[in-house]
Amino acid sequence: MNLIINMHVIDPQNIGDLLSAPIHYFPFPGYEKSSADLRTVSSEDSLSSNLIVGGGGLLFSRFLEPVQQLASLRSRGKLIAWGVGQQTYGSIDQATIQSFNYSQYLDRFDLVGVRDIDSGYNWVPCASCMHSSFDKPREIKHQFVVFSHKKFQLHLDQFPRMTHDNDSLDQVLDFLGSGETILTSSYHGAYWGTLLGRKVLAFPFSSKFATFKHQPGLYPVQKWSNSARKIQLFGKVLYESRNQNKLLCTTEGWQAELKNCPTHPESLEECRERNQWFYEQVLNCL
Repeated sequence: MNLIINMHVIDPQNIGDLLSAPIHYFPFPGYEKSSADLRTVSSEDSLSSNLIVGGGGLLFSRFLEPVQQLASLRSRGKLIAWGVGQQTYGSIDQATIQSFNYSQYLDRFDLVGVRDIDSGYNWVPCASCMHSSFDKPREIKHQFVVFSHKKFQLHLDQFPRMTHDNDSLDQVLDFLGSGETILTSSYHGAYWGTLLGRKVLAFPFSSKFATFKHQPGLYPVQKWSNSARKIQLFGKVLYESRNQNKLLCTTEGWQAELKNCPTHPESLEECRERNQWFYEQVLNCL
């Protein structure tokens, strides 16, 4: 069967997951295309077809077993990684990033493109850069806008804000493009803001924020903690609840980091050219 399945983690509330799949942007003449969740590796179709794994931070301990199963259980077809990247939670120091073991995920792939710069593999950024909405001109209306990951949220309430659980890229890009500088805890918020030519200050929660080729500014987050709701009377806490699905970090002194927020006007063209180049490599591989 001439079938291409794009294997990725499908989170319907994460627009980055929904729009990172390369099959949305490139034709594959003679092949039927479909998407499947990476975690469904036991499907007979997925084990006998050409598989494109990507995009997103799929090089993560939670996904190591299904990625390795894809390689070990395959009966035919090609196995291709497109725009995948590392993700280690906690410290984002350079030693942690540089010591990441890509080979345990990727050594048995037929063709590899990694969105992280200096990974030792072909650099291929997230394919969402190919979306036509990036070609729309957008007017700056605000000095700052805040775009939060739905779990790692920024409390900078004095500015316009949005979270990434939005199903319209046009709306997201209109929002990001309305800011001169984007304050974000979302990987794709940082990526897309950079592609729009805006300054970006990212508040990272994993190593992926320090692996961009076109690096945004990074706020030195010390810790993300569960948000809490307290009821107090005369200084005594009567009731406290913690939201396990929403984490917060301090944002004190964020303005001092703005000097480290460059723009990258070449980023959109460069990312698109690299994805087009990799597409040609994929066709040759198939």
